[in-house]
Amino acid sequence: VLSFGPPASSKKKSAASQKRVIIMDEVDGMGAGDRSGMSELIKLIKTSKVPIICICNDRQSQKVRSLAGYCLDLRFKRPIKTVIARRAMRIGQDEGMKIEQNAAEAIAESCGNDIRQVLNCL
Repeated sequence: VLSFGPPASSKKKSAASQKRVIIMDEVDGMGAGDRSGMSELIKLIKTSKVPIICICNDRQSQKVRSLAGYCLDLRFKRPIKTVIARRAMRIGQDEGMKIEQNAAEAIAESCGNDIRQVLNCL
């Protein structure tokens, strides 16, 4: 559960005034070890007063299809290498590195345009 808003050090903040969200990552991976996990998640979504963000990689998975009726479906595209390269260059600069555009694009391409992998390569 993530909390966001004013710092926790503020005097006597009531639980109702704090904003919270629950993040469920890899919901398409819920399976064998999660007996009835998806149905429990759906029940939680129906009754929760806290927003629940469900993240998946395979939108076409049968498990995710059963969940889709209870969610707002937001789809994201993998960014192109030039966008990733510019961001990697900026992060590198902030970390004291000098990275050339063509080198950053080569790293992005070799990492399959996966931002996490690019950051690990830096």
